[in-house]
Amino acid sequence: MLSFWEKNSFLNYDVIIIGSGILGLSVASELSEKFPEKNILILEKGILPTGASTKNAGFACFGSLTEILADFKNKGEDETLKLVYDRLAGIEILRKRLTDEKTGYENNGGYELITEKDLSKLEEINEVNDKLKSLIGNNVFEISNEKIPEFGFDAGKVKALVYSKYESQVDTGELMKNYIKYVNERGVTILTGCEVKEVQIKNSKPEVVVSHNVFHEEIKFSCEKVLVCANAYTTKIFPEIKVNPGRGQVLVTKPIDGLRLKGVFHYDEGFYYFRNYKDRIIFGGGRNLDFENEESFQFRYNFKIIDDLENKLVNMILPAEEFEVDMIWTGIMGFTENKLPLIKDIDSKIISAISCNGMGVALSGYLAKKVIKKYF
Repeated sequence: MLSFWEKNSFLNYDVIIIGSGILGLSVASELSEKFPEKNILILEKGILPTGASTKNAGFACFGSLTEILADFKNKGEDETLKLVYDRLAGIEILRKRLTDEKTGYENNGGYELITEKDLSKLEEINEVNDKLKSLIGNNVFEISNEKIPEFGFDAGKVKALVYSKYESQVDTGELMKNYIKYVNERGVTILTGCEVKEVQIKNSKPEVVVSHNVFHEEIKFSCEKVLVCANAYTTKIFPEIKVNPGRGQVLVTKPIDGLRLKGVFHYDEGFYYFRNYKDRIIFGGGRNLDFENEESFQFRYNFKIIDDLENKLVNMILPAEEFEVDMIWTGIMGFTENKLPLIKDIDSKIISAISCNGMGVALSGYLAKKVIKKYF
């Protein structure tokens, strides 16, 4: 049972944002920067952000050669180039807002491991570079095979390396901790442990219904506008919004003496990704081995994928190194059918901004800017 004080001071806001992941925090930041007078509430179902924002591998994604080639084929060249631009713009918004120190941003470049099956795609480097020059002004990709022995990869499996200076990494924990601090300092309220059950219009205003986890009664928050940034979990509230969950398996090694890898690395159209974190390797991906089971809201391990990640570490990435896996975890991403972000009116006062399709670190800042510009 709520008290008079709680009902009087905690239930009414100008804007309610559902979801405290990186997109929800980006939207709250953009909104509070443009309209500091607005009273903003973020509702989060977990103690920490539930999906993947605190569970990713820490990539500020630009896009690897084979990934961009696949996007050209599946999304078309115009949409792919627009998506690359949005990533670049989003990363710069994040860097300017929080600073590199507070995000752990490092630009050490990135490499894509090319195996036998993708060797023919190297013939398309010049064509892809030409298309990206309209955005970048420079060549993006270059072959860097001399790094194969330097990094210690198995040269029998890794036939070539493609380098891009535009790939970067972040410290996911520090980024999210400082993002939460940033919005708090701007007067944004975040309430955790608040699972939204329903959003409805009552007396011409949105009403957000949350189940109280102690009193087991409904709490109803009211506002002028609701922004839904719950990614795949949006479908739990609005089944008509088609965003599929995509679980990501991630592992991290214990510190490795004399680790030779530095930067970020991709393999197989971006389905595999690894990076150094100081003298550890963080390695994730492999959803393409088991799409059906990884389309899940359950935070469970898929040992078919975990075993594959470990085998790739042993046989391809660190064949001459002794290492131990320290821990594994999972995160839940959201994917639209066309693999593009989605901004959609659910009602004139309820807007969804969702589905960065595994690239929330890069896309969230720019997507938030588009939402606020369009609706406020």
